[in-house]
Amino acid sequence: MEKLYPMHETMKILGVSLKTLQRWDKAGKIKIVRTPGGRRRIPESEIKRLLGEKEPVSAGRVLAIYARVSSHEQKAKGDLDRQVESVRKKFDHRLFDDILVVTDVSSGLNDRRKGLLKLMQLARKGKITDLAVSYKDRLTRFGFNYLKTCFESYGVKIHVINGEGDKKTVYEELVEDLLSIVTSFSGKLYGIRSKKKEEVTSKIREVIENAGHLPG
Repeated sequence: MEKLYPMHETMKILGVSLKTLQRWDKAGKIKIVRTPGGRRRIPESEIKRLLGEKEPVSAGRVLAIYARVSSHEQKAKGDLDRQVESVRKKFDHRLFDDILVVTDVSSGLNDRRKGLLKLMQLARKGKITDLAVSYKDRLTRFGFNYLKTCFESYGVKIHVINGEGDKKTVYEELVEDLLSIVTSFSGKLYGIRSKKKEEVTSKIREVIENAGHLPG
């Protein structure tokens, strides 16, 4: 049986809007079939015809899209979803047998992130062939090349979609990362619950916040 694509997937593959598909349907430029439940579907042969391409070969490829934010506040603002969609739209879905989405709400300095560990487990078991992120620092704040080498040793190709990250987001996350480092070292030096640790952390936070208002 020929594969049938939902309208929203057809829109992404062809790069057109829903109104365009509806207009083509009325003009007889595209064949749209209906399922027993009344849902509209587009046969794969129609998509190939419109693209004028031969069928892409997936060769068993599985893409993992990884997105990360540092705080639940960023997640609530939709930053995670925007990351995923910005990556997803860069790929032809027909090239992959499956596309997985893995996310984390954690600092880029944290090497024990559940999502990151899951990715490494999937790579080790040969469950993924490609890994895509919007920016390098989504995968890790430091040591990107080490992780890249690790994934490549399992045959996983890493795709970085964009260059530098959004300046505001980068600044906010760098502040949080720096504070987490200061908090960690202060706790080791003075004790987790010591007053001195709180004083050092508070002072560093004040310096950072003031620096953020300096011109340039």
